[in-house]
Amino acid sequence: MVMKVYNWIDFALNKLYASRCHLCGDQGAPGRDLCPDCKKDLSLNRHCCKVCAIPLPHAAPANTLCGSCGHRQPNFEQCLAALVYDQEAGQLVSGLKFRNQLGNARLLGDLLCDYLAARIDEKPDFILPVPLHRSRLKTRGYNQALEIARPVGRRFGIPLRPKVCVRNRATEAQADLDKGDRGKNIRGAFSVKKQVTGCRIVLLDDVVTTGNTVSELTRVLRQAGAARVDVWAVARTP
Repeated sequence: MVMKVYNWIDFALNKLYASRCHLCGDQGAPGRDLCPDCKKDLSLNRHCCKVCAIPLPHAAPANTLCGSCGHRQPNFEQCLAALVYDQEAGQLVSGLKFRNQLGNARLLGDLLCDYLAARIDEKPDFILPVPLHRSRLKTRGYNQALEIARPVGRRFGIPLRPKVCVRNRATEAQADLDKGDRGKNIRGAFSVKKQVTGCRIVLLDDVVTTGNTVSELTRVLRQAGAARVDVWAVARTP
């Protein structure tokens, strides 16, 4: 009788606190706020440039460089991005950034962890979430890159050091600018505040578009003595 009561309580708690899919609202898979059907709808970034992670046609062979990286490689070592930024990925990211859906950060961090698990050989010294300017941080209440980074740091045992670098000025949203204006918008926007000489650093962000933000961060970190800078992101725009 006692066992039946405990089993009923366990069943009731599982129902009460069952994971809910953050895309469709149905019951999620065990331990994951995503249902199996919606997980299938997410586009994993399997076919991409080996340096900047921009999605490539499915017929592209492994270790292919995109045209841009073939002409001139970026200053960071490599970008790893878990998803192609499409409607489903955009729903999760925009919910986190603009609709206070903070629970999406754990889901996005877990998805990034799954992608990274088979792709990273050496751990960096620390993860630096791409910083927000204090005005945007005050408005939003949190830095989405830092929140995504928390489960990644825990999963791989990598420390987070969000105060290594600050954003000096409030820049316009990169997504609202033409490609030619994005580099000018972000130039000189960051300052290194902590010692990074000889450090291997990973920059973590929600989405990489043109790569101008992470390239500018890499530039100032390398000037300050960083030995290597890589980029991890949840999604990469085509």
